[in-house]
Amino acid sequence: MKRLFYFTGYRLSVMHWKGKQLLGSSSFEPTEAGLEKFRAYLSSTEKIASKFLVDVIEEDFRSEKIPHVGARDRRAVINRLLDRFYRSSKQYCYSTVIGREKSGRKDDIVLLGAMTNPHLIQPWLTIIDECEVPLSGIWTLPLISKKLLKTIRASSGVVLLVSQQVNSNVRQTLFRDGKLISSRQSIINQGINDISGIGELAAPEVQRTIEFLRAQGLIGLDELINLHILGSDEQLASLQQYFRAGEQQSVSIHPIAEIHKKLGLKDVGEKFSDGIFAWYCVAQDITSSHYGETHEFNRYHNRLAAAALYVASLAVLISGALLTQSNVSDALEYERSITLLKQQENSYKELYSKKFEEFEEVFQNAGVMNSAVELAEQIKRNSATSPLDFLIALSEIVSNDMSTNIYIDKIEWSAINVDERDGSVSKANFSGKQSVKHGAIVTGRIDIPENNYRDSVDQIQRIIDLLQASSRIEKVEALKMPVDLRSESKFSTESGVEIRRRTSLETTGVFSLRITMKAPDHV
Repeated sequence: MKRLFYFTGYRLSVMHWKGKQLLGSSSFEPTEAGLEKFRAYLSSTEKIASKFLVDVIEEDFRSEKIPHVGARDRRAVINRLLDRFYRSSKQYCYSTVIGREKSGRKDDIVLLGAMTNPHLIQPWLTIIDECEVPLSGIWTLPLISKKLLKTIRASSGVVLLVSQQVNSNVRQTLFRDGKLISSRQSIINQGINDISGIGELAAPEVQRTIEFLRAQGLIGLDELINLHILGSDEQLASLQQYFRAGEQQSVSIHPIAEIHKKLGLKDVGEKFSDGIFAWYCVAQDITSSHYGETHEFNRYHNRLAAAALYVASLAVLISGALLTQSNVSDALEYERSITLLKQQENSYKELYSKKFEEFEEVFQNAGVMNSAVELAEQIKRNSATSPLDFLIALSEIVSNDMSTNIYIDKIEWSAINVDERDGSVSKANFSGKQSVKHGAIVTGRIDIPENNYRDSVDQIQRIIDLLQASSRIEKVEALKMPVDLRSESKFSTESGVEIRRRTSLETTGVFSLRITMKAPDHV
């Protein structure tokens, strides 16, 4: 059985699921009495792992463009944006890269989201923590609703998904090619007892949302938008009356009962679509939490670790029992084998003393001769590690890069042994068993545009990547980079070389690399 805490901005519902069947649910009001009832409920029930799903008006989603940079720099830029837009609720923020511009700088497009008023859920989370209920994560309904797109065949193009989870609100979520772009919740004046007039109430709100999205440039002025609306059987007539297809929009209305049937859901109320998204949230296993920090879910992670250790201990116990039984059987078999082998040993000793004892001295000399042959072969094999082999291999590798003019001015070559335990390098021993490798310091030049420091570093990085891609090359270290920079500043390349800027402005293009290469027969 799985449990879900579902918060809609006012009351909290607790749902119990078994597979695709909703076993039961109960709701708690955000009053002192309601919070105490919730505390009593958690204290009297089993502390099973639970999920938390939120669907509140106080959520904001926006798309931002950022430079296309590495993962660490991108994380820093996103953190600055989150701090700018959602400083008061940074603990309950979400971000992901949803695409990239096709022209210009080809910046990354990042989706930012946040619960702008996290105090709404704090009383509930506090009680959950006090009752020691393991919470696996906090998810938001707009992002969960992405899972429905495949079922309703809305995974491509511009899609505006309109759904109603409670009688007073309508959720409108914009997707482009299956990726969430924006989402908002609109308040409508609809009673709980009669929901048949939803079309008249929701249509103006949806139209205002579409106008806002076009004004923000999230949808082109002439771009077709596909409306996909979820509704119960008593709402279908109203929805069909007020939502009509036109030149700039298509309309698809999906009965909630049909979606339940496609998904195989049982005993789920068909008045609103909250049960659909609740099941999608419960059904996921490894999806990361949208909101909250890691320490809020430590109790859940500790339970997972304890379960894993318990399973591992059972496996060890069973394996130990099987091994013990096997060892006892093997021990009895070994005893019989030892007796037989002793008999064979005595027989061989007797045969040896009769026929081969006089050849003892010849056998001893054969061992010396065999060692001499092996030593000669070892020297011959290691001697293949020569400067000529290194130069040929290096030229073949470097010649593959046609985008950079490379000039090699100096090569300091030596044959080396590399200790596999600690990586220490020593002069090659051609008669030893350890393989002999090439060790060289290559100094050269590249043509670089004046004052284009980053381009020169990128060129050297391409050379390093090209060398490291070869099966012959074991290690490449950059000793010197081809730039001289301004005073009192530095930057690091991807290879880990720290470059300082000097006072005089001079571009040399000189670089130096230390290369360790395998011998030909060790590739």
